[in-house]
Amino acid sequence: MGNTASELHVASIPDAYVAVSICSFSKIRVMNATPDVKDMLIRLDQEIASKCGISRGPLIDYYGTLKMKVGDYYTFSPNSGKDRATLGKYFAIRLLEEMYNLGYNLLISSDLARQSDNATLYFAKSGVPGENRAPARICCIAPGGGGGFGAGNSKLVLLHHDEHIKQAVMLALGDAWPSGVCSTEDVIASGEQLHEIHLNGTWGWTHEDGINTRRTICNLVGRMGGLNWRLLASSNLKGTADCYFFIYDPTFSTHPNDFCMLTLAKEDRFRLINCNHLLEPLQSAIASAGLSIQEKLDYYGCHEIKVHGSPWCSFDNEAIAARRSISRVMEVFGQQGYTPLYAIDVSRRLTDKASILFRKNPYPTNCKYACLSLTSVDRLRLLDFPIDVGVAMRDALYKFYPMGVRNEVQLPDSNLEINVNDWPWVVMGLTKGGAQYHMRATLGKLMEIAAQNGWYVSISADVSSKISGGDNKHPLDVHSIYFVKMF
Repeated sequence: MGNTASELHVASIPDAYVAVSICSFSKIRVMNATPDVKDMLIRLDQEIASKCGISRGPLIDYYGTLKMKVGDYYTFSPNSGKDRATLGKYFAIRLLEEMYNLGYNLLISSDLARQSDNATLYFAKSGVPGENRAPARICCIAPGGGGGFGAGNSKLVLLHHDEHIKQAVMLALGDAWPSGVCSTEDVIASGEQLHEIHLNGTWGWTHEDGINTRRTICNLVGRMGGLNWRLLASSNLKGTADCYFFIYDPTFSTHPNDFCMLTLAKEDRFRLINCNHLLEPLQSAIASAGLSIQEKLDYYGCHEIKVHGSPWCSFDNEAIAARRSISRVMEVFGQQGYTPLYAIDVSRRLTDKASILFRKNPYPTNCKYACLSLTSVDRLRLLDFPIDVGVAMRDALYKFYPMGVRNEVQLPDSNLEINVNDWPWVVMGLTKGGAQYHMRATLGKLMEIAAQNGWYVSISADVSSKISGGDNKHPLDVHSIYFVKMF
């Protein structure tokens, strides 16, 4: 049995990773906030209020979380308009800067609700003793002009940029976007100067535009790295294509040829972008995960592998094999010298899934991956963790998730499925007592315990294209969180 709402002011868990959820419309929820984070949020709340002319007042305790609002009702919605959308990006930039300045590292941006909810950002305090960080400089490059959930985008919007960044974006488009650029312009929104690049074609759409979008991202991340700008986050701010946040890092330098992508397509396909030479290792990884290859295809110049079944929209055993296949792919790619950096959603079409961005390293790596699969409305699966680590994470779930656990199911290969009370993966308002935010706080503790055992958060990826029926279709799964251990 779960607890009553009056008993559930426990979402802030001591020593757990800080989580910031960007909810629909204008709401922000912060779990596990330390005193320095709370003080920063109060300052940031005042800064945003003075910028948008809307005073929200002090932060509110909401089921043990901190609750704040940014701008008016539609700041983080798909049809937010230019001023509101700019304010949302400005908030994200300032949040990332302030958390970095406080000594926190961003771990992942994860989508943890099936609909009407955006990213949750997880931060961990840097473990470097006496670290003296220079103040963060962060810029944003975001697709725009789509006009709603699932729609394509016709422009790129730059915020907190300079002329060198403008040039890097244009060079990336020149290399990888054959349709070209229609026009560019500088505009002002929410008191901020934006640079808008209007595209011929549609960013993140289907067929050739979809492949060219991913090629452009690889080229863009490489060119930004050549200017010492490192991709810090690819994040869902308003239920449309991800926004890309770069941090200036004078120690970081890359080239466009250093990056490639693995895209999960349709219901049953893997696509290699800029890395056709990895076809054989990919086939080996697929086979080791228990999936079988049906055919290999050429798809607008990239290799595509179609497997039997429908792993990206399946349930039970096939869904488990699908998630484990991503672990095996990352392990095999590591042996070839490629490290996963981020899982990127280039659109929010109902059947679209993650594209995993890899960076080429000068040496191969020997590592193992495990998956925390978040599925259905109330289910967590611990896949490929060592038994002792899985037990420690399970025990933390029992201890810190106040609604409680309903039952456990032992899966093959010593994996574990845990079904919890209430519905933590649905939008707030459909359940009572803040189950969503208690679970997000608890996930921070699970990440911390995994790290104490040498398993560190790697990526958070959308690996499901299950959707509901009826007229109001929406995705039926949330992200899967992958952990890595080096050997």
